[in-house]
Amino acid sequence: MREADATHAEPPGDADRIFRGIARSYDRVAAILSFGQDPRWRAALVRSVGARPGERVLDVATGTGLVASELVRAYGCEVVGIDQSVDMLGVAAHRGAAIALVRGRAERLPFPDASFDHVTFTYLLRYVDDPRAVVQELARVLRPGGRMATLEFAVPANPLWRALWRLYTRVGLPLGGRIVSSRWAAVGRFLGPNIDAFYGAHPQRAIEGYWREAGFADVTTRTMSLGGGNVMSGTKSAGAIAGAAPPLGAAFYALRPGDWRDYWTLLHPPYTLWHLSYVALGASLVPNPDPRVVAGALAAFALAVGIGAHAFDELRGRPLATQIPSPVLVALGTIALAAAALIGVIGASAVGAPLLAFVIAGVALVIAYGFEIRPVHTDAGFALAWGAFPALTAAYAVGAAPLPAIAVAAAAALFSLAQRELSTRVRSVRRRARTVSGEIRYADGSTEGIDTRAIIAAPEAALRLLWLVAVLIGFGSLAARWLG
Repeated sequence: MREADATHAEPPGDADRIFRGIARSYDRVAAILSFGQDPRWRAALVRSVGARPGERVLDVATGTGLVASELVRAYGCEVVGIDQSVDMLGVAAHRGAAIALVRGRAERLPFPDASFDHVTFTYLLRYVDDPRAVVQELARVLRPGGRMATLEFAVPANPLWRALWRLYTRVGLPLGGRIVSSRWAAVGRFLGPNIDAFYGAHPQRAIEGYWREAGFADVTTRTMSLGGGNVMSGTKSAGAIAGAAPPLGAAFYALRPGDWRDYWTLLHPPYTLWHLSYVALGASLVPNPDPRVVAGALAAFALAVGIGAHAFDELRGRPLATQIPSPVLVALGTIALAAAALIGVIGASAVGAPLLAFVIAGVALVIAYGFEIRPVHTDAGFALAWGAFPALTAAYAVGAAPLPAIAVAAAAALFSLAQRELSTRVRSVRRRARTVSGEIRYADGSTEGIDTRAIIAAPEAALRLLWLVAVLIGFGSLAARWLG
């Protein structure tokens, strides 16, 4: 074993001060005060790494070397442990495992880029000023394809366990620490509020976002001991650049590009069903609407919007990043639109010639929107074309009275406008953003990190719910007319 002092190590900070003087008793007392969970969590952390013999692993905030020594024993790998505490490193140096020890700080690691096969760290992010930046720094020294894993305390999500956790961390830990020493009593008083404050400023979803921003894929969080601990792990993506978020995908329903998956993505299944629900809603304005007319209207709009409009839209810049050849997109769009128009013509022979005006208008709207012709290709144009028009067409086809038809068409237009308001930011971030960073500072002094996933989480969650709401309302109303 050897110990080196990083030439540019910064002076020890709060973590060193808080834990100074308890290094020799740390392993034993931590196991007792955690009711044996701390060793169990560390074992789970080691298992999540999956190193091979001879690979090089960096253990950051190595402390007394518990994780580092277990890595050596489990995998036969080379381990470098780094910590800012002289006391902790002194204990680690006598652990008996072949660990290279370095004194330094996680904020500025004294190692070249991509110099380790795997990185682990334990109870670290609560002691740094900028957790996002530290995750970026840890990613910097990890080679693409390497694993990073961490262990951290957590606040239980279940209200009952959370109440018991708070009771123990506010009362049990200080009292238990007092039995050992005054230094341990201070640690016991510190931990509970510190853990609470950390997750108030950096919720678990934000921490996972920091990892993804740093280029990690397959980020998983394993909750342990009724929510009292988390073991996180992820793999650094090949070619990942620190600070650049891995692709989110063109839409929440989009599948991985290639093969049949492109055609599923092209259909926009949730949104297509959403707009078909307006057809159902318009058709439900009369008692017992003719099933043949309703089926024809649904088929025509499924072809025109679900296939035709989307195929033409994908030709303009590939917003969904599909690999469907352009000639195929042209053929799909043309055939689908022609089939929709044919259904409309057949319907006009049964419903009446005025329906042909709706058919012509529908064809024009699909072409204008697909090729981004204003004023159709605007928010208002979207609301009228894909909200009001389907409802109004179906209402006319089944013979609904004008006033309720106009009211339902207006409601569909406003609903589509709300969809557009929510989806615009989501599309922009998913399809064009490379990095998103920042934080929200609240009046009580707490902060919340902002990343690509956080900024689209709320509007996208609303979209995932609203398309189901629209489908249930539209088709539920139609079913009520037939079954009531």
